[in-house]
Amino acid sequence: MAGDASEHSVKVFFELQQDEDGYPPVTCESMWATPLGDGLYRLGNIPFFARGVAYEDVVSAVPRDDGTLGFVEVVRPSGHSTLRVIAYEDSKAPELRRQLEALGCDTEQSHIPNLFAVDVPPSVSLDAVRHLLEAGDASEHWEYEEACLEHS
Repeated sequence: MAGDASEHSVKVFFELQQDEDGYPPVTCESMWATPLGDGLYRLGNIPFFARGVAYEDVVSAVPRDDGTLGFVEVVRPSGHSTLRVIAYEDSKAPELRRQLEALGCDTEQSHIPNLFAVDVPPSVSLDAVRHLLEAGDASEHWEYEEACLEHS
């Protein structure tokens, strides 16, 4: 399951560029990853802010000056897609997460209230997920973004 860290996991750090409004609210995001050897790591989290990466992607990383591992590039995409949702009403987020999980997605709650990341596995219809999200977006219950699309 996304977000689980084992004793063999390490953190890979992703440098982020903030826009003129200060988004994302952090300049670096870390994700748990399983070392595969030769500088390769399989991601074990759904990204909250990093773009272009998804759960279970195999990435390359190198040691940074502070001893942590810094992301270099995606080496083998997993076929998963990453979406992010911010619900405008507290009451909408839990129900939406249940609906997404019923479709076969996994979700992770951010430290920001009502912001969560969505993993869409390759076996789940991205169109079905979009249909659900677009309905709530049109009703102004939430907003969503597609941070990494790997579905074929």
